[in-house]
This record gives sequence, C-alpha cells and structure tokens, in this order.
Amino acid sequence: MSFPRYSAYKDSGVEWLGEVPSHWALKPVKAVVTCNDEVLDESTPADHEIEYVEISGVDANEGITETTSVSFGEAPSRARRRVQDGDVIVSTVRTYLRAIAPIADPPGNMIVSTGFAVVRPRSVNSAFLGYLFRTEFLIAEVIARSVGVSYPAINASVLMSLDVPLPPSEEQTAIATFLDCETVKLNTLVGESEQAITLLQERRTALISAAVTGKIDVRGRVEQEAA
Repeated sequence: MSFPRYSAYKDSGVEWLGEVPSHWALKPVKAVVTCNDEVLDESTPADHEIEYVEISGVDANEGITETTSVSFGEAPSRARRRVQDGDVIVSTVRTYLRAIAPIADPPGNMIVSTGFAVVRPRSVNSAFLGYLFRTEFLIAEVIARSVGVSYPAINASVLMSLDVPLPPSEEQTAIATFLDCETVKLNTLVGESEQAITLLQERRTALISAAVTGKIDVRGRVEQEAA
C-alpha cells in the first residue's frame, strides 16, 4: 500500500513519534481537549437506569462491544463518568487491554467506568482525535508510561501531558474522512476473508469425514501424486 508523502518534514523532538510534516504543530493533549468533565451525581435516584460501559467491553479496533443496562442503585461505584457525542474514552487502568473508543451518538444515559479518562475535544476535530488515540505509537506510549505490575495504570494528568501531532483544522477533517472510507473498505475485506476462511474450514471438515468413512475413493489421486 503506497500513498504520497508531504513535501517537507521536521523532527518532532519526540523519540517515539519521529518526523512530522513541517507545517504541523506539536502540542500536549491538554492544549486541545478537556478531561473528565462530567460525573453522575451521587443523588441520582436508585432506580435510574444507566447504560454502563466497563473496560472489558471496549476494544481499540472494535470500539464499544458491550454495555450493561443496570439501575444506578445496583451499578458498581466506578460507574460514574458521563459521556457525550465526540468524546474519546481511554482506559487509564489495565492499559495493556487497549480499551480505547470514540463515542458516537450515545444514549443519554450512557455512563462509563472511572477506569476511563473521558477526553472531550475543545479545539480539535473529534473524529481525528478518535483516530489519534488509536494510533499504535500513542497506545504504546500510554502503556509504557503506566505504573504497576499486576494492575498497570496511568494518571490522567500524565495522559494529558503527552505531546501529539496536530495538523491544521482542514487537514484533520480530511484525514478523518479518508480514514472513515478506508476503514469501511478494510472491514469489508476482513469480513470477506473471514467468510472464505469459514468456508474452507467447513470444506476441510467435510473432506476429512468423507475420506475416512469411505464416501470417496482417493486411491487414484494418491497414486497420481506419488508418480
């Protein structure tokens, strides 16, 4: 896969990032976002139903894969962070799980675990921000900066201090649009490949069954290949 490059690059000054286009800026995340703006009030009625997102229900590639409908009174104490359209949730505990996802058109009662940092775009394209946090270099840096052995975690303030590349606004939009289109294409190819693999596995199973139960005579084929 080959794409054109920019005409000029500069050293970002960040070891894990390397070069960036010369006209791009480099800023800490906190310069363009806010973090953990809203929490569910403790006075919320016990019978208020929430759609709860836990770390185990989020994947960097698949996004939010699982939610749980539960009343506030029955929800775990970590079910507190509010989200809105355009936010990005980034796990700050067990960071090796890569539980990161953009939030798109969530139900009004969606609440995520306090194990997430809820990053809200302020002066950055929300779709671009969602892709930025799912880049391998940024995920690797989050994991590298996590502290702890059995339960590695990164402080939200450390997360917000990480330097990231920021193209001009119109390029952010163009990049996000490009990635939206390419992701759809790649997901389609993955689906077709998975279907092909399933069919081949079914054929293999049927062939084994047919051969070992005498439903087909393979003697001629074996002799031909041995000749």
